[in-house]
Amino acid sequence: MKNAFSLVVVIIFFALLSSVANKVKANSCQDPLGSCLQCDERCKAKHGPTGQASCDSGNQLCTCYYKCGPQSPIPPHNKQCYGGTGLCSSACNQNCAQKYPSGSGFCESIGNFKLCKCQYPC
Repeated sequence: MKNAFSLVVVIIFFALLSSVANKVKANSCQDPLGSCLQCDERCKAKHGPTGQASCDSGNQLCTCYYKCGPQSPIPPHNKQCYGGTGLCSSACNQNCAQKYPSGSGFCESIGNFKLCKCQYPC
């Protein structure tokens, strides 16, 4: 009898917990952002500092969770981020476009090396 009572209490506890979780998520929207590269930075740049990024490690897809509601009156700024793809080659621009969303590449000399650097919106 004690075991049955304990089981009922546990089931009620989880039912209450899930109903609270659904109320919290009710005001949350999601925005798929593509690849997981710079996932958190792109989420916060697009939906503000309260945006929470999540990267699905299986599919390597970034999803941004943010509070639903009217858009912020502050227009988003076009922040530029930089990355790289290693040594520079004739395919630098193409490599950057494949690695970073809307990325473009250029070669930069650092010492005796020419490196492929990428610029992309984030």
